[in-house]
Amino acid sequence: VGDFMRLSHPELADFIYWKENQIPVLVLESPVQYRKTIFELSSQAAGEEGEFVLSLDYEPLDCADHLHVIRDYFSLTLDDRKLQNRFQTLLWQLIWEELAAQTDHLQQEILTYLQTLSLHLDYPVSPLQGDYIQPLLKAVRYQISLEEMEPLEQLMEYIKLYSALMKHQCFILVGAHSYFSSAELLQLYQMAFYQKWRILLIELKLDQILPAEEVILLDQDFCELRLDSPDLML
Repeated sequence: VGDFMRLSHPELADFIYWKENQIPVLVLESPVQYRKTIFELSSQAAGEEGEFVLSLDYEPLDCADHLHVIRDYFSLTLDDRKLQNRFQTLLWQLIWEELAAQTDHLQQEILTYLQTLSLHLDYPVSPLQGDYIQPLLKAVRYQISLEEMEPLEQLMEYIKLYSALMKHQCFILVGAHSYFSSAELLQLYQMAFYQKWRILLIELKLDQILPAEEVILLDQDFCELRLDSPDLML
């Protein structure tokens, strides 16, 4: 997927990495190991220490900036300050660059309105000169939102936003096979291949290997087995 990203851990015999048009799936048959792995990844994504190492071209990445562990598909939040700051920067670039003519026109229209308002007052007042657009956008609370979307659409928009606004992102989807249908997962995979998203599924068990899934299986005895799907997605 362009840059070479991989995820490693001392208890894994080999790295987890993202091949062209394949989705890695880590299956941990031991409930204790499953829980431990999810908690450790979640802690590292929150900025704590751990033994997982996420790297790009052999250089370690800060998991707090690049790793997302998604366990609750009902309430995907976008309250990340870094994400919001990137979005606001993108918004202002759009306003003052691509929409510069419309923005200048709106500024002038607001000023004209305020001057007209002043003429209807019986007091000597005049509007202050300045930027009217920023206070206007703050007043209407112009924020990114995932509300009123179906679960799969919400998940894809979540991944799309982070991937577009933040560099080198990796998404861990916990128990996705139990939440989404096979058709929905295949739709997600197709979008991931097209958008070059890095997605890793973690499952307690796997009844079916979907096309394009590469399974890393750790059984109850911590024996590791790697399986490729017999079918590849086009």
